[in-house]
Amino acid sequence: MAGFKPQANLPFVGVYVARERGYFREQGLEVDIRHSTGQSEHVQLLATGRVQFSTGSAPDVLKRVATADVPIVAVAQIGQRGEQAFAVRADSSIRSLKDWEGKLVGYKGTVSADYLAMLKAAGVDRSKVREVSVGFDPRVLIEGRVDVYPVFESNEPDTLARLGVATRLFHPAELGIPSLGLAYITTRDLARTRPDLVRRFLAAALRGIDDAVRDPSAAVEITMRHAVGEDPAHQRYMLDAEIAAAQNELTRTQGIGAISSERWDALYRLLLDLGVLPKAIDLSAVIDDRAIREVRAGR
Repeated sequence: MAGFKPQANLPFVGVYVARERGYFREQGLEVDIRHSTGQSEHVQLLATGRVQFSTGSAPDVLKRVATADVPIVAVAQIGQRGEQAFAVRADSSIRSLKDWEGKLVGYKGTVSADYLAMLKAAGVDRSKVREVSVGFDPRVLIEGRVDVYPVFESNEPDTLARLGVATRLFHPAELGIPSLGLAYITTRDLARTRPDLVRRFLAAALRGIDDAVRDPSAAVEITMRHAVGEDPAHQRYMLDAEIAAAQNELTRTQGIGAISSERWDALYRLLLDLGVLPKAIDLSAVIDDRAIREVRAGR
């Protein structure tokens, strides 16, 4: 179960392509693809064994484990960079994070760890920032209802551009803040008791991702069979952005999906320091890279 609606998030695309091209069948798997309808449905169904694999961002996985000991584990790290950035209009007078003081800054649902870390790194006095909850409609930035709008970098900047508004982005990575994006997740129990199933699922899904990297146009065509009614050009923008965010020095040697325990640990310690996580946890209970190592080693 994908963690959002049908669209060209790279972990979703990998599964779309893998099923379309028979890669799951070659691994002896029959895969039904579903999409979350919201309210963390995908995590709830995963944790209770009604789906076997899903997607989740690294910060969300850490937070769920630390807050409620949800028994989930990341088995492949697709997004090697966090998904969230903060947009201002290209003609805005806001040039630095210190300029956020006195301005209206939006947040989605809850104030994100990335946001808190950015304020701390830039020496911004949070008491001087006017924070306001916003939804998922970036037109609030166009209409001036916020000065800074939180965006999913692979998606909303393109949406804003299509609405005629150019933007500039502030990204946590530019400040050296550890960030990670979407991972494939499963339960600790399934990873422990059925490691071969995890390996076969990842072998097919990562093969689909590799195909998407080589031929994004074909991958978007397959994606559109799921994302009915969406704009193909927008889906291509999203896929291109996600492919770029899935690659770094680590993946150039170990392949897309590789997990860096050091980067997870850096993110974990940041979240703990910021008070985003209510308690310390054992990081080995949150990531399991055995299957992805085997897949990328060709075993």
